[in-house]
Order: sequence, then C-alpha cells, then structure tokens
Amino acid sequence: MRRVLLSLVFCAGLLAVVPGHVQAQQESQAEAQETALLDRVGRWKIINTAIFAVLLGWFIAKKAPGFFQARSSDIQRAIQEATGLKLEADYRHSEIDRRMANLAGEVKKIRDEANAEMEREHGRMRHETETEIERIRHNALNEIEALRKEAADRVQLHTAQLALEQAERQLRERFARGEQAGLIDDFVRLVERSNN
Repeated sequence: MRRVLLSLVFCAGLLAVVPGHVQAQQESQAEAQETALLDRVGRWKIINTAIFAVLLGWFIAKKAPGFFQARSSDIQRAIQEATGLKLEADYRHSEIDRRMANLAGEVKKIRDEANAEMEREHGRMRHETETEIERIRHNALNEIEALRKEAADRVQLHTAQLALEQAERQLRERFARGEQAGLIDDFVRLVERSNN
C-alpha cells in the first residue's frame, strides 16, 4: 500500500510537469521571456509540491497504518465492550422479565412461608405457654400442699398445746381439790394400758 501511494504521488508530479513544459513552447517569443521566468518559478513550485507530496505520502505511508490499526483496535475493543454490555443488559432484562412473570407466584410463596412460620411460632408459643402454665400449676399445688401440711402441723401443735394447757389446768384443779389419789390411779391405768 505504501508503494502504491508513493507511485501515485510521483505520477501526479510528472503529469503536472509535462503540461507546464508543453505550454511554455507554444507561447510567443515575448511571452517566452516572461514565461521562462514564470516557468522557472512554476517549475520550482511544481518540484516543491512534488517533494511535499512525496514527503506527505511517505509520512502517511509510515504513520497511517499504525494510526489506523490503533484506531481499529480501539473500535474493536469498544465494540466488544458494547457487545458485552448489551449481553449483560439482555440477561438482566430476561431475569427481570422472568421474575416479573413469577412475581405472583413468588409473593404467594413468601406469604405461604410467612403463614407457615407464624403457625410454627404460634404452636411453639402455645406449647411453651402450656408448659409454663403446667409448671406454675404444679408449683402452686406443691406450695398449697406445703402450706396445708404446715397449717395442719400448726393446728396439731396448737391443739396439743391447748390439750396440754387444758390437762394442766384440770390437774391443778384436782390437786387444788385434793383428788390426788384418783390421779395416781388414772396414771397407773394409763401405764398398764401402754404396756399391754
């Protein structure tokens, strides 16, 4: 490609030189002097233009492939990134569409799971409450039984104390009246009964 570009620039320079030379011969002698001066200047312009075109062609041939390759790779990279982004966006879009299609089912599933969880929690709390009520009832019954025994023991103790006090009072009254012989007989009978 570099050679083709250089040959095109060189041919353009030659074609520009030949018409200028042919034109100079056809003009008149008076104009020939004027033309000769102009022709020299024109030739230098053409030579300068040809040199510029050759240098420009060489510079383009030298730098253009690298520039276009870099630009092409940038474009390819941008296309790949855009393709990746498009595929990702399409995937997300399809996921969203799938979720939206299943949204009613998902909501129902979540509600069913929440209801099942509430039922389990309710059952667990009811069981814990029943267990706690049973424990409290059992403790209350034990406390009532303990209080009943304590009260019965107190009543018995109080009754025994009252009986002792009554017996003591009766004994004092008998001693005071002089019935000691009857007391001794009662005591002997009581001892005899306990031995039998």
